[in-house]
Amino acid sequence: MNTTISEWRSRATNYIKGECSSEEAASWEALMLSNDDVLEVYMQVMSEMDSELPVMNHPETFVDRVLSNETIVPYRSQPVPISLDRPRRWYEKSVFHYTVAASITLVLMFSGAFDRLFPEGKNPKAELSSSPSYSEQLMEKTTNWLDQLKP
Repeated sequence: MNTTISEWRSRATNYIKGECSSEEAASWEALMLSNDDVLEVYMQVMSEMDSELPVMNHPETFVDRVLSNETIVPYRSQPVPISLDRPRRWYEKSVFHYTVAASITLVLMFSGAFDRLFPEGKNPKAELSSSPSYSEQLMEKTTNWLDQLKP
C-alpha cells in the first residue's frame, strides 16, 4: 500500500507540474474522480507544493476572461428521458398518492386531531342556524393560536 501512495504522489507531482502526457493526465483525472484516497493524496501534494507554484497576479481579470469565453460550456445535468413505453413504478401512480392521503386522514381522524379543531359547544344538539359555522370556528381557533404566539 505504501508503494501505491508513493506512486500516486509521483503521479500527482507530475500532473501538477504539467510533466505528463494528455493521456496520462486524463487517466489521472479519472482516477481522482473515482477514488477518494487518490484525491486526498493529490490535495496533500498540492498543499506541499504551494510555495513552488506560480502566483496569479490579477485573478479577477482571469475569472472575467474565463466567464466571457463562449467556447467554455458549464456542465449541465441532463434529465433522464422518460419513455412512454416503460411501465410506471408503483410509487408514481396516483392511486398510491390517494391511498397515502386517505391513510393519513384516517389516522388523524381516529387520533382526535380534528376533534380539537372543532370542539362541541355546551349544547351539542343545537340548531344549525344558531351554532357558528365551521369556518367561523376555524377562524376563531386560528386567531386565538396566533394571539398566543405574539410576545
